[in-house]
Amino acid sequence: MTMYSMVRRTLPRTVAYLLLTAAAVMVAVFHLGYTLLAMLFSYTLISVTGRVMSRWLRPVHAKWLALLVFLMASVLLVWLTGHFARQSLTAVPEILEKALPQLGEQARRYGIKPLADDTDDLRRIVIEAIKDNAHGITQASGILTQKFFYIIIGVFVAILCFMSTDGPGYGPNLYDAVRAELVERVRGLAISFELVLGAQVVIATINTVLTATFLRVLGFPHAGFLILATFIFGIIPVVGNLMSNTIIVCTALTISPRLALLALGFLILIHKGEYFLNGKVVGASIQAPMWQTLLGILVGEVLLGVPGIILAPAVMHYVRHEMQEIPYTCRG
Repeated sequence: MTMYSMVRRTLPRTVAYLLLTAAAVMVAVFHLGYTLLAMLFSYTLISVTGRVMSRWLRPVHAKWLALLVFLMASVLLVWLTGHFARQSLTAVPEILEKALPQLGEQARRYGIKPLADDTDDLRRIVIEAIKDNAHGITQASGILTQKFFYIIIGVFVAILCFMSTDGPGYGPNLYDAVRAELVERVRGLAISFELVLGAQVVIATINTVLTATFLRVLGFPHAGFLILATFIFGIIPVVGNLMSNTIIVCTALTISPRLALLALGFLILIHKGEYFLNGKVVGASIQAPMWQTLLGILVGEVLLGVPGIILAPAVMHYVRHEMQEIPYTCRG
């Protein structure tokens, strides 16, 4: 193969990689993580539904039915989020009111000064923090409103991408060659996100069922709220489990320290089993050492916040898959 042939063959893919890298930099610089996450999540949900529907319906009918299912699921998700927020406003203060005295007592037993002895102390600390950071909170509320608008844009882009018909074919020119390579790269990223998100949802569902059984059998207060929190936070890799576990252990502490230890041991046992489930659900192709996953999640959080935590495993899987597709012989 001549040098010209090699350049002609690799140039479109190289340009596609550069464009994808530039897009990733723009997402990080302009804080568009929520938009990218909403786009990938929406497209994955519609695409999976469309593929299932296409087994029994014509493609055009399957597309429209998948869109209808997605819109209904979106309404349900919004309602579920609002319901969870209302439950949080009721359940969390009640849990803290009963758990803080227990935490204070245990902390003093081991010579540790507690942050707050009761809800009044905690409320005072929160109010002082709000006063000290009033300007930042005002800015954050504006950013949240802006991010919500960006999320809506991401959802609409996903819908348009899914509903769009095939455009003109690829011609024998550099532009169309780059376009084809870029479409292939984006499709690979979507597949990686679908694999990782699907695995996380399956694992979160199994984790929620086991946790719900544990909570119901032992008669935990606010069990409905805790079960919903376990599933919602369980979709967030690593960090989500820590959040849901903290709430459950604090709730157990409102009953007795012994029950809190029992709950902690049970949750640790469940999450140890998640490593086995992760391998069975996704397969060995998506596995990565835990230190790599944690490092990727850390970098994702620094660059994009919460969306970066969710996107990091998918991006790591995509990058590894792309690198494995490139032949290279190590010289030793």
